[in-house]
Amino acid sequence: MWAHACLRSALKRGLIEKAPCEVCGSAEVDAHHDDYDKPMDVRWLCRRHHQAEHRRLKCERVD
Repeated sequence: MWAHACLRSALKRGLIEKAPCEVCGSAEVDAHHDDYDKPMDVRWLCRRHHQAEHRRLKCERVD
């Protein structure tokens, strides 16, 4: 995906740094894009909270 590739490149070049999980503070994080048209606008979430966010979003789409 284009947004993921842009973010990976920015991380590799040091243009952006990972932050702790915004929910629990864990240092092991994934980037979550709320809008793929904004590849540098991410929320840093640990795997557990990232998966929970995707489950929440999936439920919202079904409702």
